[in-house]
Amino acid sequence: MYMSLANGRECATEVMIMNNENKQQDKNKETRNSATQTKSFWGKRWTFPVIYLAASVLIVGLMYAKSQDAAPYEIEKQNTGEQAGPVLPSDDAATPANTAPSFIWPVGDGGEDAALSLDFFKDSGTEEENAMAVVSYESTFTPHEGVDIGLKSDASFTVIAAAMGTVKSVNEDPLMGYTVEIDHGNGYSTYYASLSKVEVKAGTKVISGQPIAKSGNNRFEKDEKNHLHFELRKDGTAIDPNGTLPKKPSAYETSAKNGAQAASSETTTPSGDAAGAGAGAPAEKTEEPKDAAKTDAATKPAGEGQDASKSDADKAAE
Repeated sequence: MYMSLANGRECATEVMIMNNENKQQDKNKETRNSATQTKSFWGKRWTFPVIYLAASVLIVGLMYAKSQDAAPYEIEKQNTGEQAGPVLPSDDAATPANTAPSFIWPVGDGGEDAALSLDFFKDSGTEEENAMAVVSYESTFTPHEGVDIGLKSDASFTVIAAAMGTVKSVNEDPLMGYTVEIDHGNGYSTYYASLSKVEVKAGTKVISGQPIAKSGNNRFEKDEKNHLHFELRKDGTAIDPNGTLPKKPSAYETSAKNGAQAASSETTTPSGDAAGAGAGAPAEKTEEPKDAAKTDAATKPAGEGQDASKSDADKAAE
């Protein structure tokens, strides 16, 4: 009996030992399989690129989330006080509508003595004034929509831009010759005609006083000398340049002044004969009238005078 019990215990012990060994073997096998799988994963070519890509996506996502949560960056304005020097106008400043640019007369080099030779026709002008503001062409009279500027010497001069702007057009008109139109904004434009040479093209930006052409002649104003035909327009309608540009004597005022000077010169100047006599001959002395008897006595011999006077006395006594 005791032997059987001892044998049973041994058998149970052996079974337990065998079970433990099997478990250990299974555990070792699992460890080897896991190591094999881990080694095969890291041995793949795409393993590290995928890891790097995943890390980059994660970092970018974190940075974006942080930027969304951050407060907007504000620039603190500093009060620097008044600055020395000229104050330039801001580009954002609104330009008042219909404000006229600062115009100058479009006369450049060689035209310092240029004057108006034909005026702008005004409905309110007098008959004498408007007589100097019409153009005679083929037996018709046309109101002048600008002013003509020229020299007495009939010489050509430089034509300049009357204000800053953009060249709108450059044309050759069969009646007015070469023409240039400049847009100055706010509805204002200038028109230059009777040009002999143009130095700008359409689309060109010009500044005030920039040379754009040379003066010349045209068929429509054939009675004028070498000159510039100049028009100032507002919304496409010609207006009197003398009302916007610096005041310049009109052709009528100049003509009236020259006529007054000529009349004054004729009044104060002596006639040709009187002037010649006064200038070339010496002044004659004016003698007082003499008594006729004294004159005769002075011119006759002394004896004759005395005898004649005595004879007359004796006759009177008798």
